[in-house]
Order: sequence, then C-alpha cells, then structure tokens
Amino acid sequence: MMCEGVPVGWARTEAGATAGVTGVAVPSLNGVVVASEHAEPEVIAALLDEVEADGVPYCLQGRPAVEAVLAEVASSRGMAREEYEVPLMVYEGPRGMAPERPPTGLVIRVLRPEEARIHAEVAAAGFEAPAEFFEQLMTPASLERPDVRAYVGEVGGQRVTTGLAVRVGMAVGVFNIGTPPDHRRRGYAGAITARIVEDALGDGAGWAWLQSSDVGYGTYERLGFHTLESWPCWVVDESDAS
Repeated sequence: MMCEGVPVGWARTEAGATAGVTGVAVPSLNGVVVASEHAEPEVIAALLDEVEADGVPYCLQGRPAVEAVLAEVASSRGMAREEYEVPLMVYEGPRGMAPERPPTGLVIRVLRPEEARIHAEVAAAGFEAPAEFFEQLMTPASLERPDVRAYVGEVGGQRVTTGLAVRVGMAVGVFNIGTPPDHRRRGYAGAITARIVEDALGDGAGWAWLQSSDVGYGTYERLGFHTLESWPCWVVDESDAS
C-alpha cells in the first residue's frame, strides 16, 4: 500500500477494515477504510484510535452497507460527515481504453524514482494544494516499490498532467490524476488515465479502480469506468487532531 512507501507511513488490516497513515496533513490521506459488510464497531474504533495517536487529521469511509455502523462510530468521535459521497469507480472492460480524441502533441512517460518530485509538483499544481503534501507522499522510495508507478504527460517539454498507479493483486488503483489549471479541458487527464490502465492490463491486471472527485467523474465515465457504489465519508479536521 502507498502508506507503507512513505517514510513515516504504515497500514494494517483487521477484520475487514484497514487503517493507514501517510503522515501528510490531509484527512483523506490518513484514516480507516471499511470494505467488509461485517466489520465490527469495536474494531473500527480501535483502528481509528491507532490513527489518531499519530496526531494527523484523518477520515473514516466505507461501503454503504455499513453506513449505520460508520455513522455511529463517527458520531462518538465528533467527526463531521462530508457532503460529497465518494464514487468507487471500476473499469473491467477489454484492453484498448483510449480517450475519444487523443490530445495533440502529448507524450506520456513513466517517472524514474529520482524523478518523484516531478509527480509531486505537477499534482500539487493540479490539485491547487501545497507542494509539500505531495512531496511527503511521493518520494524516491515510493517509486522504488514494484507495485507503484508514476506518470507525467508533457507537451513540447512542458509538464501538463500526472497520475499514479498502485498495483494490488489483480487490480490497479489510479490516484493523483492532476492537471494544472492552465492545461485543463484538453483531454490530458483522460489520456494519462487511459495509459495507466492500459499499462496495468498489459502487465496482467484484471481490472482498475479509482475514487473520483465531482470534477473528474465525467472524464472517467467516458473512458468506461462505472460507479460500483458511493462511499460515505467522515473527517476530523486538522485543528481537531491531537
């Protein structure tokens, strides 16, 4: 997992719930994800205690089938529910994914471990967030892992988009698809997402998944991703974490 590739990161799974910490001060990058319909409140709470002990802002999210359990645990900790439910989108189609209109002049390449900072800088510009967050998350050590691969898209030598792939078993997770504001609406995000998925399928993956923002949803849908389910999410603000 990505958490384990970060210098201060860790991850642990217990009874259908996974706790993970990157150390980055963003709630969505630390917390507990509940994938099982049978996860127990006590287990979820105990994992959240472990995350909270690291003093980072964190989140709790999981499948709609356990929403009542998650809501109970979140309420007991004073966590705030996010208005946006995160779509879990999957691609299970054949190889051959490609944007409808490939962007002119776009060249996509895989970054070497020593180029990790490039992904961090382009992603930070794309998400309009502090670069330090992505620099903590994406280090040379992260890209030395065989299950992690970062990409950059360039036009005329200018970096216009980036993305990240994390392989787990037969699936590839797609993360950090970011395009700086000046380069949006030209198909770059769709093109780099398609390349990530195509490479993974070519390497033996059976399917791809991602969690979409509201802005990127249409792009992924046009590529052939479909929403499996939308996950409720609760967060603890950075100022509340101790």
